[in-house]
Formats: sequence, C-alpha cells, structure tokens
Amino acid sequence: MSLPSVPVSPDHAAPEEEVVTATRVACDGGALGHPRVWLQIDPTIGWIDCGYCGKRYLLARGAAAQ
Repeated sequence: MSLPSVPVSPDHAAPEEEVVTATRVACDGGALGHPRVWLQIDPTIGWIDCGYCGKRYLLARGAAAQ
C-alpha cells in the first residue's frame, strides 16, 4: 500500500505538527507538559492529533506500520 505524499488533510489547524516514521508515537506535551500518552496512527488516514495538547503527528510517506 502506498500513502499519498501528503496525508489526508484534517479539517482544522493544529498548534504544532511533526512528521514521524512510525505509526506508534508518544506525546508528553513538550514545554507545557501533560501525562505521556501513546498514539497509534492509522496508515490509511496518515495523521493523528494528541487529545491533550492538540499536536498533530503526520506519518511520513513510505513509513511502515510498527
């Protein structure tokens, strides 16, 4: 399965975005902080937002599921 060069676009802006190569990522809120949460990106969607801080993780093109 190949992912588009740009993941499916969400309908709202995120305060911060990070391109990642793994489908499972941890978010701890960075400078402001919150409890560490593990997020699972669905490769067919290509992105996920943290429920605490709103940071968006974008799955890089060609990244494999982990």
